[in-house]
Amino acid sequence: MHWSQIKSLLILSFFILDIYLFAQFLEKKEQADIGVLEHQSSTVEEQLAAESITFKDLPEEEYEETFISVEQHLFKASVLKKDKPKIAQDASIINGSIIASKLEKPKKVGDKSAEEITEIFNDFAHYPEEYKYWNWNEEYNVLIFFQSKMDRPVYYNQNGVVLAFLNNKNEITSYVQTMLGETESLADKRQLIKPLTAIEKVYEEGELYPGDEISKVSIGFHTRVPFEGGVQVFAPTWKVDVNGETDYFVNAIEGFIFSTEEEEFISEVIESIVDKTDVTGETDSPLRDITDDLKKRLD
Repeated sequence: MHWSQIKSLLILSFFILDIYLFAQFLEKKEQADIGVLEHQSSTVEEQLAAESITFKDLPEEEYEETFISVEQHLFKASVLKKDKPKIAQDASIINGSIIASKLEKPKKVGDKSAEEITEIFNDFAHYPEEYKYWNWNEEYNVLIFFQSKMDRPVYYNQNGVVLAFLNNKNEITSYVQTMLGETESLADKRQLIKPLTAIEKVYEEGELYPGDEISKVSIGFHTRVPFEGGVQVFAPTWKVDVNGETDYFVNAIEGFIFSTEEEEFISEVIESIVDKTDVTGETDSPLRDITDDLKKRLD
């Protein structure tokens, strides 16, 4: 056998050996990465357990979703007249996008049960099936209803909310309503971060303390970006409820955490309504009564 043939054979042998060793390296690296991920997952649970931070059953479904874009819904007086709520009221439409309505007779809210509040809401609001009861904010004495998209709540968005205002007798006297319109998916679906990862994000931000309880983790939509040309983009968002008192929101695609101050949100909505109604120049109408009441709440 000539030396050139031997040389070629050796090169080929070393080449095959290199491929084999590289394949072995990739296999071991993959196993190591999986081991690291499993170790990190167990470490998170161990860290929470070490500080007596507990959580209940988490959603097990594997979610694959994407961002959605939503247009602002514009109300038409002709449509509202045909579809009147059961409870008599005097409604006005502001800038096409806001309903401000005063009930002819205040409606008593006997207790704080979600069932009773939802029943009353269904009788006075327009398109009540689009919204779900969120909370009774005692600071402003207002009932909050968030609109849903794809059967999930849109958290703290000025363009998809109903605020029902109560007097000192806990009677609903008026409400303001905005509504999001058609929904469109953007880009390809991506796998969402897991609920435990969302809890980990909150923990890493130093927002969880020894003895805390994660009451619930649920999925919805959220955005901080204002409307651009009549369209707004929402991201799937995990809501992490801590001790049944404080909510933290984790972007389920990008993983960043943020919280929302409810009183600040209500104040922003009221200020926006007041600014728009003042422009109309109404001096003697139910709309003016609503505006005066909202100003007092801001004070």
